[in-house]
This record gives sequence, structure tokens and C-alpha cells, in this order.
Amino acid sequence: MRSIEGILDTCFNGPREEIERLLERAFTVGRASFGNKLALYAPGMIHFETEFYTATDPYRFPSISITGTHCSLNCDHCRGHLLETMIPATTPDTLWEACQRVVDHGGSGCLISGGSTSRGNVPLDRFIPTIRRVKRELDLDVVVHTGVVYPDVVERLSQAGIDGAMLDIIGSDDTIREVYHLDLTTDAFDRSMELLQEYDIPMMPHIVVGLHRGRLHGESNAIRMIAKYRPESVIVVAFKPLEMTPMEHTTPPTPWDITRVIVAARLAMPEFPLILGCARPHGEHRRKTDVLAIRAGVNGIAYPTEAAYYFAKELGLRMLMSDQCCSLMNKTLYAREMTRT
Repeated sequence: MRSIEGILDTCFNGPREEIERLLERAFTVGRASFGNKLALYAPGMIHFETEFYTATDPYRFPSISITGTHCSLNCDHCRGHLLETMIPATTPDTLWEACQRVVDHGGSGCLISGGSTSRGNVPLDRFIPTIRRVKRELDLDVVVHTGVVYPDVVERLSQAGIDGAMLDIIGSDDTIREVYHLDLTTDAFDRSMELLQEYDIPMMPHIVVGLHRGRLHGESNAIRMIAKYRPESVIVVAFKPLEMTPMEHTTPPTPWDITRVIVAARLAMPEFPLILGCARPHGEHRRKTDVLAIRAGVNGIAYPTEAAYYFAKELGLRMLMSDQCCSLMNKTLYAREMTRT
């Protein structure tokens, strides 16, 4: 295996023909560590109906926002619109009630998320006792969006017994300042992973392809940063233009841009599960991305297209369907094979 710097240089600076040659190698690496399985995810964040799987209950694994639709940052790519799709629970009592509804609907867990403060963190502190109670009394799987992690909350978060912490790893100071509007550097995201690992909190870092106004800028450094730690899984997502945001007319990264990042992550971190996450452009772009991601050795895909399903079937991959968040891949890898519903 080449050094990580050699991998990053080839994947981010080499011609597309070089990436095409690396696809077979990346696929082999992905299968060598995790076998012939491909996990497919359809949690409750999105209504999902395809020829091969249907999941329409929003409470099977919902996203819950502890800030409602409020976010202090108003990042250029989102402006809080992503929060509008989540169940609002802005007090500890309403968070408990939302989690009880998940149990009542037969759901298995939830993602607790929310908008950021001006420090770049989701304000979890006053909700941690409720999260701990949810884990103890309702026995739900709980994954948390932390944003930037600070020492004053990480120990209490570890005591709550959460199943995982998700956070975007931004590898460019320019992107942090210009898109996130944060007066921080990449060191804050590096330190966040260091704290999570120090307190034995399973972490699922996300690499956001094209966040710098549709261009690759900092993704290679994000991989370099993540590779220093022991993530539970690595999740690659892609910028998708949203209406009524400053970046609504921004051209998203191409499927091949996303593939460069996936191949680099796969070869640089062969020992960790690699997932194509839920955020990515729709339509033909998504279909091409999904197929390329499978060729590049991912172990899981959130909200897979039918093109992905049938391509994986042609390859003879064993597909495992889950209605949980894709970050909980280790719970899926040993599940039974998917069945038509």
C-alpha cells in the first residue's frame, strides 16, 4: 500500500483515467476487509419507495432537532433549511416525548441533531440527561450530531451512552470561514475527533464533497485528518444546492469528483467501513454517483437508487437493508440479507 500522501496526490491531482484504473483496486480493498456485503439504508429522514424496498414510516429512525429550525451560523449552503425536515424538540421534555413516539411506532432509534451555536457546536448540554434517560429506559439507538466538540460537554456526552457522534470534518480554513461563517480553523475539527476518541465515543466523521462552492477544496486534508484516528465508520456526502440559499445556483461536484474522494478514502483507510451518505444530488447525477461508489468499494449507501441496487445485484453482492442511520454500520454488517418488501 502506498503512503497516504501518495494516495491523496494521485486521487486529487491525477487525470480521470488514473482514477478509473484505481476503481478495481478500491473495490478489492473494500471487499477484503468487510466481505461481499453491501449495506443499504433507508432511515426515517426521507420517504423512500423503490421497486426493491419501501419504507414510509417517518418514526422508524427519525431526525430530531433540539433547536427547531434555528441555527446561529446560517451557513451559505443550508441557511437552516435542512432543519425543517426534522422533528422539532426544543426542550428536554419534548425530546423525551419525541423519543417515546419512536418507541410507540416500533422505531429502533433516532438521530439527535440541531442548528449550531456561534461556536460551531450543537447545544446539547441541557439535553444530555434526557439522552441518558432515553438510552436507559427506552433502549433506543441514539446517534448525535455534535458539530465542533468542546471539553465542557464531551465527558457528559460519553456518560450518556450514545451509540455514535457524527460531525462534518472540514479540511479548509477558507471553507470554515467563507461557507460556515466560523472564526475557527481546521484544528477545531481535528481536536473534536481527538476528544471523542479520548472519551471512547464512537465517531462517524463526514467528508462533505464540494462544500467550497461546488469545488474540491480541503477534502484531501479532511481524509488526512480522519486517518489519524479510529472512526467507527467514514461517511462521504456531497453538496447539494438548496433553494433560498446563497449557493442555490452553485453547480454541485460531479459524480467523478465524488468518486475521487471515495477512492482516496477507501485506499487511505482500508480498515474502516466507508459509506456513501444520504446528502447528494438527485436524478441522473445520483444514479451515476451510486454506481461509481459501489465500484470504488463503499460498504454502504444511504437511500440507494435502483441503479445502485441492480448494479450491486449484477456484481453478486449480498445486500443488507436497514432502516437505521447509515452511521450504525456495524449493527448492519451481521444482519440477515435483505428481502423484498
